[in-house]
Amino acid sequence: MEMRARAIAIAVGTMLVASCATGSAEFTDVYVADFRSDQPATCRPTDVPRSHGKAREFFSRARQVDYKTLQDHYELAPCFSEGTLKRSGKSCDWQIRAGATGSVQCGEQKLYFACDTCNDLFGTK
Repeated sequence: MEMRARAIAIAVGTMLVASCATGSAEFTDVYVADFRSDQPATCRPTDVPRSHGKAREFFSRARQVDYKTLQDHYELAPCFSEGTLKRSGKSCDWQIRAGATGSVQCGEQKLYFACDTCNDLFGTK
């Protein structure tokens, strides 16, 4: 009986984690198109993910947050990489900022992301 309860607890925990994850399956065909900076002397291309793979990895690790959380708890860095991706087969635009935050714009809908485990994707460190 104890084994069965443990198995059920593990299954429920796995489902909860999966339901909270953004998951890379939601975004496909992630393409890096450009880099922009409002402060080129201090925020450079090396400060953001510049490869398609690193951008895809950012969105697979990042968690979706609301705009208030993004503004209150994360730095809005002055530079970002940008590109396109597909979400549910529709083309969307994205940005990933040097502060490990990002956004995806699909038509009128804008999604916000933050990644606390993505330091290895940023900079040359």
